[in-house]
Amino acid sequence: MSNLSSLASSLNSHRSDAALIAQVCVGLVRSWSSGKDLDDMYRDLLRNAADSSSVDQMVFQLEGDPEYAENVALIVLSAAWNYPELQEEIQWLAEAAVESPRTVAATELAQTVLYGMYLMARHGAEVKQVAYRTPQGAIEVQTVDQGLAAASLFDTVREQYGASL
Repeated sequence: MSNLSSLASSLNSHRSDAALIAQVCVGLVRSWSSGKDLDDMYRDLLRNAADSSSVDQMVFQLEGDPEYAENVALIVLSAAWNYPELQEEIQWLAEAAVESPRTVAATELAQTVLYGMYLMARHGAEVKQVAYRTPQGAIEVQTVDQGLAAASLFDTVREQYGASL
């Protein structure tokens, strides 16, 4: 089982639905950003973007397409899984989400996953494999070059914030 396969296995063991994925990703990005709130994340995105108008376009796209937003959240979790200390945090956040589920608003998820992608770009993360949800509802691993649509957002974020790295 590859390292990323263990993420997929863990998420499947928690019977992770889109709400759980959102809650885990939002918790992880908030922790990774030292507890920044949505307004601070959004200001950082705008301040550091090469083209600030594209930030709103990306947020709008993520807000309007829950499946896309979930796949982007899975990309963020997939990249974070490469760091052992973040693996533990993801595990803990998933367990906490099962015990105390909460609703994550579309705007909160959109801004947070975009900020997570921004943090990944700033840290030079490379995404070669990602966890994704199959049409049957399971979480599996896929290589990025197989055409996972959300992976293109990572490239867009890297281009957008490349000058600030």
